[in-house]
Amino acid sequence: MAIRTADLLSIATSGLNAQNQLLRTTGNNIANVNTDGYIRERTSFAAQLTGGVGQGTTTQILDVFAQNQLRRDTSSFSEYAAYYDRASQLDDIFASSASSLATSMSQFFEGMQTAADEPTNMAARQLVMGQADSLLGRFTALSEFLSYKEEELNLEFNSMTERANDLVENIANLNQSIRLNQHRNKNDVPGALISERDNAIMELSKLVDISTRNQADGSTLINLKSGQSLVMEGGTFNVFEVNGNPDIRHKDLTLMNASRGVSISLAENSVGGRIGGLFNFRDDILADAQRQMGQLSLALADAVNQQNRMGMDYDGQLGVDVFNLPEVQALNYSDNASLMSVVSGRVAPGQASLLTKSDYEITIDAVNPGVPNTVDITVNMLNADGAPVLDLNGNPQTQSYLGLEASNGTWVPIMDGLEVEFADGATYTAGDQFLLQPTKYTAGQIDVAIVRPEDLAFASPIRVESDINNLGDSTLVRTSVTNTNVDNTFANTNASAFDGAGGVHGPGTAPGGVVGAPAEIFFTAADSYEIRDSAGTVITTVSGAASLENLLAQGAATPGWPAAFSAMDDYPGFDLTLQGVPKAGDSFTIAYNTDGFDDNRNGLIMADLQNLDTMRRSANASGGATNLLTFHEAYSSLVGTVGEKTASADVNASAAKALQEQSQSWFESVSGVSLDEEAANLIRFQQAYAASARLISTAQSLFDTILSVVR
Repeated sequence: MAIRTADLLSIATSGLNAQNQLLRTTGNNIANVNTDGYIRERTSFAAQLTGGVGQGTTTQILDVFAQNQLRRDTSSFSEYAAYYDRASQLDDIFASSASSLATSMSQFFEGMQTAADEPTNMAARQLVMGQADSLLGRFTALSEFLSYKEEELNLEFNSMTERANDLVENIANLNQSIRLNQHRNKNDVPGALISERDNAIMELSKLVDISTRNQADGSTLINLKSGQSLVMEGGTFNVFEVNGNPDIRHKDLTLMNASRGVSISLAENSVGGRIGGLFNFRDDILADAQRQMGQLSLALADAVNQQNRMGMDYDGQLGVDVFNLPEVQALNYSDNASLMSVVSGRVAPGQASLLTKSDYEITIDAVNPGVPNTVDITVNMLNADGAPVLDLNGNPQTQSYLGLEASNGTWVPIMDGLEVEFADGATYTAGDQFLLQPTKYTAGQIDVAIVRPEDLAFASPIRVESDINNLGDSTLVRTSVTNTNVDNTFANTNASAFDGAGGVHGPGTAPGGVVGAPAEIFFTAADSYEIRDSAGTVITTVSGAASLENLLAQGAATPGWPAAFSAMDDYPGFDLTLQGVPKAGDSFTIAYNTDGFDDNRNGLIMADLQNLDTMRRSANASGGATNLLTFHEAYSSLVGTVGEKTASADVNASAAKALQEQSQSWFESVSGVSLDEEAANLIRFQQAYAASARLISTAQSLFDTILSVVR
C-alpha cells in the first residue's frame, strides 16, 4: 500500500509546476517547428512515493539509427551530386559539335587531302596552314578549359576544407559546452546546444562521410568512414590540409593534428561527401582528360612532322617540322637536396606512337663524376592520382638506366618514346626525385613551326624511272621514304642517303667512302638484280628474289651489302617495290626528285594519317599493332569515357537523392515537430494545469474552513 504523506496543497503545487513545465516544452516545440535541424523534446515525470509529481526530465525524441542513416545518405548524395555536377560540364564541352576536336581534325586532314590533290595550288596549301592554326586553337581552348576547371577545383578544395575545419572545431567546442551543461543539470537536456551541434555534424556530413559515437557525458565523437578521427575525447580534434607535392596544382588531402604536429595522408577516393566527390571527379575524369588531350595532340603533331620530313617541299628541299612540340620541365619534390636542379623531358622525334598518358617519376640513384658527369636513374610510370601503372601481370612498370650523360643540351632516351635532359650532373644528389608530366598541359603548348605554304612537303624526294629500253613488263608500284636525316659526316648513325643539297650520296660520299648510295636496280634475270650507285658500281647482288617488294631491303640482307651501310640505323632511308616480270637488262634508276612540283605522293600519305593506327591505346601493354588506334578513335574514346562516367554519376546521384529523401522522412517522422500532436498536447496540458490550479483553490477553501472553525 502506497504511503502518501504530502498534503493536498503540495500535491496540487507539484502538479501545477509539472503542467507548466510540459506547457513550456510544448511551446518550445511549436516555436521551433520551422527551425532547421530542431529535434522535438519531451518532458517526462515520475510520481513521488509521498504524493505529487516528482522532478521532470526533458529529453529529445531521437532515433539514433534514423539520424545516422540520414547522415550517411546525405554524404552519399553530396558525393554523387558534386561528381555529376562537374562531370556534366565536361560532358557538355566534349559532346558539343561547336567545340569538338573531331571536327577540327577532320577539317585539317580534308584540307590536306585537297591540297595534295593539287600540290601546285598555293591557295589550297594556305588553307592547310589555316586549318592547322584552327586545330591548335581548338586544342588550346580545350586545354585551357580543363586547366581552368583544375584551378576552380583547387579553390573549392581550399574553401571546403576550411569550412570542414571550422565545423570540426565548432563541434568539439559544443561537446565541451554540452558536457558541462549536463554535469550541472542532469534533469534537463541542453536541447539548443545539442541541436546546434547536430546541425554542424549534418553539415559536416555533406562535406565528408563520417561515423559518430555518442558518449554518456553527452558528447559525440566523429571519425571519417576510413577510420581517422576528427573529433576526439577531451575536446581535441584534427583538421584537414590540402597541399601539392611536387605538383602544387594537384592537391592532396591530409589530416593534421596540430597539438602533436603529425600529418596523416588520406586516400581522397575514400573521403566521401562533397570533398570526396570532387576529388573523385578530378582523378577519374579531369586529370585523365587533360593527359589524353596532351597525348592526342603530341601524337598528331609528331606524326605530321615526321611525314612532312619524309617529303620534298615546293622549293625542292627536304621537308621540315610543321609543328613545334614543347619541352616540359620536371617538377622537384620538396625534400630534394636542391630545388634548383633541373630535369627536362620531351617526346623524341618520331616516337609519339609509344607515348602514354602517364606521368613519370624519376629517381636519381647515383651521380657519377666524370667528363661528362653521368647519372643512374629509376623511372616509375604513374597514373594521374599518383598510383603506379601496372602491367598486364599486375606489376608496377619501372625501368632503370645506368650511366646517362648529365650535361646541358644532351637528351637521352628513356621509356615510352620520351627523352630527358639532365642539365648539370653536379647539381643532383642520390635520392632526388622529379615528376615528369609530358602530357598534362602540352595540348595547349604546341604551335605551328612553318610560316609559308611552300614548306608543306607534298612531294616524295625520290624519283624512280624505268629505262626506255626495258623489255620486261615490270612497273613501279610504290616508293617509300623512311629516313631523311642529313649528316654528311655520319657522326650520327641516323644519317640517310640524302645530302641536303638536292641530291643523294654519290661515289666516295656515302658511309665507308667507297661506293655511293643505291641509284640503280639492274636485272640480270627475272629474279636476280644488281644494286648499283650513280657511277654504275655494283654495291651488291641479289639472287633468287622471292618477290619484287622492297628491293633495297632485300639487298641489305645480302653478304655483299657494305658494312658501313649496315652500321647506320636506316641507310639509305628509301626503298622501292615493283610488280610484273622483269627481263635481264631491264634497269630502274633512283634519283632525287628534282623539279617534282606536281608530285603528291607524300601529301597523300599525310592526308591519310587520320586513318592510320598511330596512337598508343593502353599504358598497361607495350606498344604494338594491337595496342594502337587512330586519332579519331582516341578522341571518341575520351568523349565516350566522359559521357559514360557522367551518365553513371547521374544515375548514382538520382538514386542517392531518393535514399536521402527517404531517410529525411524517416528521421522527421520520429524527431520532427507535428503541430497536430503538439496542439493536442497543449489542450491536454492546459486542462491539467487548470485542474491543478482548481485543486490549489480547493485546498485553500478547506484551509479557510478549518481556520473559521477554530475561530
